[in-house]
Formats: sequence, structure tokens, C-alpha cells
Amino acid sequence: MLQIQPEKEIIVEFIKNEDYKYVRALGAFYLRLTGRPAEVYQYLEPLYNDYRKLRRRLTSGEYGITHMDELVEELLHEDYAFDIALPHLPKRTLLE
Repeated sequence: MLQIQPEKEIIVEFIKNEDYKYVRALGAFYLRLTGRPAEVYQYLEPLYNDYRKLRRRLTSGEYGITHMDELVEELLHEDYAFDIALPHLPKRTLLE
């Protein structure tokens, strides 16, 4: 997706897609990598209400179960996700 560089509207539609949880997760990750901090919080915070299970490959090569809200928590608060360094994201309180 980094090579295709889709428009922001397409990424927002990925995030709003409730039928396919992995499309939603891909949109959330891409927005976290490329979006502005205010946009990241605006579009990812509503995903805290999505509790669907996701299968995720761990660094050991095994698969584990996580939930969409846990993934969003990781994207918003951690420095790394999926072994990729994420851009710095200021605290939510600083943006208000």
C-alpha cells in the first residue's frame, strides 16, 4: 500500500468497513503510518468498540489471537507494531 499511496478517502473507507476485519486492520495500520496525528486519533479511537478476534503471526512463527481493540491500543500507544517502527504520535491531550 505504501507504493500505491491510496487517497485518504479510500483509507477511511477501509477503516469504516465492518464486513472484513482484516481490511479494517490494514486501513488502521496504514493510517497510523502515514496520517497526521489528529486524523489518526479521529479515525482509530472509534475502533476501540470493535472486539472481533484477529489471528496474528507472532515473532516465534506461531499464531496468536488478539482483538481489534487491542490492536488499536498498540497502534496508538506503542513505538512498534508488526516489527515496524511507527512515527512519533503526540499524546491526545496535547492535540486538544
